[in-house]
Amino acid sequence: MKKKVFIGLDYSKLTVDATCFHIDNKENVEYAQFENTEEGFISLIEWVRKLYKDTDLWLVCGEYTGIYSMTSTYVFNDKGIDLWLENPSQIKLSCGVRREKNDKLDSYDIAMYAARFTERVRLYKPKSDHLIRLRDLVRFKDRLTKTKVALQVPAKESKSVRKTCTDTKYICDTTDSFCSNIDKQIKEIEKRMMLLLKTDPELKQMYKLITSVVGVGMQTAIYLLIHTWGFEAFDNPRQLACYCGVVPFSKQSGTSLKGKAHVSKIANRKLKSLLHMCALNAVRYDPQLKLYYQKKVEEGKHKMKVLNNVRNKLIHRIYAVITTGQEYDKNYYQNNMNIAA
Repeated sequence: MKKKVFIGLDYSKLTVDATCFHIDNKENVEYAQFENTEEGFISLIEWVRKLYKDTDLWLVCGEYTGIYSMTSTYVFNDKGIDLWLENPSQIKLSCGVRREKNDKLDSYDIAMYAARFTERVRLYKPKSDHLIRLRDLVRFKDRLTKTKVALQVPAKESKSVRKTCTDTKYICDTTDSFCSNIDKQIKEIEKRMMLLLKTDPELKQMYKLITSVVGVGMQTAIYLLIHTWGFEAFDNPRQLACYCGVVPFSKQSGTSLKGKAHVSKIANRKLKSLLHMCALNAVRYDPQLKLYYQKKVEEGKHKMKVLNNVRNKLIHRIYAVITTGQEYDKNYYQNNMNIAA
């Protein structure tokens, strides 16, 4: 990718700070601030175009900040301008030690990151409207679930300590009423999610393929769809497994530090938790994984380590059915065993 002009964007709720320069003249740095609106990004494009007319040479880079960066994706996509949204931690770790921090400096660091690591670029591709709507519903459901837990736990603890207090009874009754309404809302959200899946043939097919894998249910399938952007965000199952936090990594240095391989804490914890429940179901209902689990435990392997291996196997199975477009054959292993016998 031959890019000459690099534009770094630092998003905030109301504004976006922009720094741009030409790779052949990095000392001549231009900076400006715009509103984080559609009109603001149009003004930003006009500002850069006055400096460097050829938009084919531009590479716009910003941190992926969810809703704050969403408006820019629509504008740059409509204008045919290349946009790269990078993980904020990746940019921060590449900048080294900093004593000063402000939005102007951050936008400069982002532009420099884009210029230094053009070989890593992954241009932002517009996501389907159904996936974005599905993601918003899932996030709303998560907020409702957290609210329910935040209400229930203190109420139960108070009831266990002050059983005869009238105020405690009022708190518990009110909490039960709120939680009952939340449960109704969660069921309504799940209905809307399933309706969205049914109205999009591609998402419907992927959902059907994922849930064909023994142990994987509705919630895990939907989370996988939105976090992988329809399985376009990862090139292979190992990358997805790393994202889910189920791949062990070594940690050693010289002769003083040489420990066992452990999974990294840098992971999507929600997906990791869901896959753990899937693994527990799989070792109960899938004959092959059940036999694998029992064999490894009998060999003295730690149960959690074996379950982590099962999680990894499930990810590879899910990726396989998505790649091939064929549902998982639950009887494949048993039929082969019968033929062998």
